[in-house]
Amino acid sequence: MRIFMRVLTVWVAGAGSLLAQSDVAKIHEYLKSLPNPGPPAYGEVQRLALAANPLGCEDHPHAVGIIRPGYLWQRDGKPQILEDYDKHRAFYGCFDWHSAVNSMWMMISLIKADPTIAVAPAIRNELVSHLQKQNIDGELDYFTKLKGVGADFEKPYGYAWLLKLYGEMKTWNDPDGQRAATVLEPLAKWVSEQYVLYLHSLNYPVRVGVHPNTALDMGFVLDYTKQTGDKTLETAVHETAMRLYGNDKSCATALEPVFGDFASPCLAEAALMGRVMTPESYAKWLDGFLPPVYSEEFQQYGKDIDAVHGNNRDTTGTDEEGLPNAHLIGLNFQRAADFLTIAQSLPKGDPRIAVYERLATINGKQGYDKIGAAGYLGTHWLATYALLYENLAQAGATGNNAQASLTKH
Repeated sequence: MRIFMRVLTVWVAGAGSLLAQSDVAKIHEYLKSLPNPGPPAYGEVQRLALAANPLGCEDHPHAVGIIRPGYLWQRDGKPQILEDYDKHRAFYGCFDWHSAVNSMWMMISLIKADPTIAVAPAIRNELVSHLQKQNIDGELDYFTKLKGVGADFEKPYGYAWLLKLYGEMKTWNDPDGQRAATVLEPLAKWVSEQYVLYLHSLNYPVRVGVHPNTALDMGFVLDYTKQTGDKTLETAVHETAMRLYGNDKSCATALEPVFGDFASPCLAEAALMGRVMTPESYAKWLDGFLPPVYSEEFQQYGKDIDAVHGNNRDTTGTDEEGLPNAHLIGLNFQRAADFLTIAQSLPKGDPRIAVYERLATINGKQGYDKIGAAGYLGTHWLATYALLYENLAQAGATGNNAQASLTKH
């Protein structure tokens, strides 16, 4: 009997090994089936094209009618723009508040990476005009006086981007950047404190593919904590991620994409968890959360996202503003960034890494192929998401690790 049990044990172990080898073979086979485009071109011309988007909208006041409780427009019979708004508000450009913030982040990120970029003087001018002490005093006064439902203005997505912007400025070794970071610091400190309270109040995560997605926003916040060493907020994000997502299994990848999404709920969560877990623990968690890359449930991540055709297009804009659903174009870039983060979070040698990296390139290229069709409704923010992807791609190309430095489970 003992001999039989020993033989059975050896057979089971061997069968498990064979199964693993079979899975690896399937992964390699799937990788060979995917298109193999070269990385999208990214040089001075492309950086200037991306920079043109925030520069073109940064001083364009928010449109009337968007729900912003008294931030820019006041109502006295008919809408009236706030007197001297440019002296008491900092993020009044682009289409909305959070787009003005992430556009500012994009400009800082570009000039940090390429200090001699041709539009550097224009970027510095935006910093001077938007980020003076009186502007941030006005922002802080506005936010701290919001009450009731209005107190949720730009929470959590705008909060996350404000912190990411501050982290980018804080780590920019440049006199203009240091001045702007000092000016922005009181607002960033208040937002950080409020974000901790927000995370502690969450009973459940928000899993939608748009702005309030909990995992997406916490990923942006981790960029800030990595750059500034804000341990209180870092710990809150880490603990909240494990509390809300640590036991998640079998994400419904086959249900994506959803019309109007600019983020993949499954990939955003997977990317976040890669930043708060050890590579070994993460690999096991990912086994249960995402289906095998060669499975039918995973195939849609390699397919093109049709953001232009069909009857469920976003038709809210004019021809000049752009009619295609720009969110779905942004989804390509967000998928690409998430795939790179997932790949960088796995243990070295994991066979899935090459697949995730290939899917990142495929999705990044698809985003660039469609970005010109978006019009103003898309270009005021799409270039920011393109840069999120490029920053990770360029870091990977130079061998840098883009993960946040956390104490991981």
